Amino acid sequence: MIHYRNSLDPEEDLDPVKVVGFEERFGQILDIADHEYDYEPPNKYYKDGFNLKKRLREFREAHLLFLHDKNIPTDNNLAERLLRIFKRKQRQVMSFRSFSTLDYLCQSLTMLAQLSSRKVNVYKSVADIFG
Repeated sequence: MIHYRNSLDPEEDLDPVKVVGFEERFGQILDIADHEYDYEPPNKYYKDGFNLKKRLREFREAHLLFLHDKNIPTDNNLAERLLRIFKRKQRQVMSFRSFSTLDYLCQSLTMLAQLSSRKVNVYKSVADIFG
């Protein structure tokens, strides 16, 4: 699905027949997973695949949204990269004492991400904001 979507030209529209085929195949794979977990239920040590199957079924429309809207990226690498910054900071701080400090961190990370996406000198921009 991702290769098909990435191979399209920006002006080219998505083929509805192929999209329906991808959605049907996605459903078939989830049905196979249901059958496998009915045959051999997950135990408390090996729940990852079962939980993934449940999430894929529950958020099916969200996972396949990139097949219907070309403005949706095929992956969420940008979101994961931005979240990784927060997760590292969370490990350093260990816990936030209040929601306001968490809010300050999120606002500052948002400001830095916006400045870096505008291709301006981040250091000079932050100095201008606080200066």
